Amino acid sequence: MEHTAKILLADDSHAIRFLVSEILTNAGFSVIEAEDGQEAIEKTYKENPDLLILDYEMPKKTGFDVVREVRSRTGYLHTPIIIFTAVNDKPTKLEGLGLDIDDYLTKPADEDEIVARVKLLLKRNKQKMDCNPLTRLPGNPSIQARVEAEIAQGRPFAVLYCDLNNFKSFNDKYGFEAGDRILKTEADIIVRAAAQDESSFVGHIGGDDFIVVCSFDKAESIAREIAAKTDEIAPSFYNEEDRSNGYMISTNRKGETEKFKFLSIGIGIVHNTKRALTSFAMVSNIGSELKCLAKKHEDGSFYVMDRRA
Repeated sequence: MEHTAKILLADDSHAIRFLVSEILTNAGFSVIEAEDGQEAIEKTYKENPDLLILDYEMPKKTGFDVVREVRSRTGYLHTPIIIFTAVNDKPTKLEGLGLDIDDYLTKPADEDEIVARVKLLLKRNKQKMDCNPLTRLPGNPSIQARVEAEIAQGRPFAVLYCDLNNFKSFNDKYGFEAGDRILKTEADIIVRAAAQDESSFVGHIGGDDFIVVCSFDKAESIAREIAAKTDEIAPSFYNEEDRSNGYMISTNRKGETEKFKFLSIGIGIVHNTKRALTSFAMVSNIGSELKCLAKKHEDGSFYVMDRRA
């Protein structure tokens, strides 16, 4: 069930609170009311709202005072904040932007505008919070939503589960900064390959795991390009000695010294053309299984397409 967004509405005018609260409730939001700045701060910490609408001029603490207080706490750095104001002068707005306020609504605000701005800020914030900070690709909530949407539509689609081979041993020898460079490069390779299908979706599950959702007829072509480009660029990540050897010496998971082949990628392709896919969990389980098969391939990058009926 989808989470009902909780909005804190702080204004010392009972009439405005009543009106705006009714508009937001009718639009499907849950509203918490506060009649002054101090109550707004207390209710923010108690109720943990998804978005704040604050009157600019309130008793006890102004809207800007509330913003300063709330933004000083790590958990509320990204909470969207709208300032409700009858004041329309430039210095006030500039001061607010300096405080990291997301939007302004000038009184009296139009019903459609209030709802539209609230929805836009919540959508933007969800996308921002869901992105992987390194690759800027969507994370697990967006991945699950996209796969479930494809299942619901019922048309032929495929999901590519991509996992780098020998990434941990590379990180252990070359360090995390070098590892991060590889993840950014690999993300770029996958995004470029997925562009073969204009409606494709690329996500970053975490670590060295990526996902592509695309039309079934483009799946193998995208997988081939990802594999080829990964193998082509992999040697450039290593030092001259490792490149001339054609392998890297590092420690394995048991702490023993071992020879490791260059980075490559294993890809498992799940699709719904031979059997129905009924849930995200089912897609994930099949994808993990196929990806493990692909990773057993000894020589470079490899993909495995599910052929089972």
